Amino acid sequence: MKIERIVRKNSRDIIVKLDSGKDLFLAREVLLKNGLRKNDDLSEEAVSSLIEENKKYYIKQAAFRYLGKRIHSTGELRIKLKQKKYEPHLIDSVISELKKNNYLDDNEFASRFSEEKIRTKSWGRLKIESELRKRGIAGEIISEALENKFGGSEIDKAKELAKKKLKSLNGRGLEENKIKEKLFSFLYSRGYDYETIRETVDLLFRES
Repeated sequence: MKIERIVRKNSRDIIVKLDSGKDLFLAREVLLKNGLRKNDDLSEEAVSSLIEENKKYYIKQAAFRYLGKRIHSTGELRIKLKQKKYEPHLIDSVISELKKNNYLDDNEFASRFSEEKIRTKSWGRLKIESELRKRGIAGEIISEALENKFGGSEIDKAKELAKKKLKSLNGRGLEENKIKEKLFSFLYSRGYDYETIRETVDLLFRES
């Protein structure tokens, strides 16, 4: 097949008109990358390859729009691209390329996610782990991120959070057991484990 004409559709897209009567719709970047010109001969295989490359180009553009708004895990990005009905094998190809070029990094995502949730919401290890798993992060990556952020103990972070909660509870005329119960429930909802909560509450009441 020979290229009869190359017509500009808009600022981003080009129509390549072939002598077979078929129109080939390509992004301008794909056209330029392949150096296509009038009177070039294209085999069926070349046309199919261009169509697939063009699809990958638009998938990649969608991925960059998502990544431009915030960092994503590989799992999050894959789900969003699938929701746009892109072909799974092309999504996988684009994601592999993004990871290779460091646009996607689950280790970096897990680290930054953990840091943000600890800093802004005082989440504990269990809640962060649960949320990272929902986002498709592998277990070993989660373990490494949490070890780096929490080390061996969460007592200091739990204690700081519990102190703030205790101030609000002390003014409500509640019995000590009821206050402890509410502190347990509050810290558990923030993702702290039973032993950490028990030790934290015991420390607070010993100090007070």
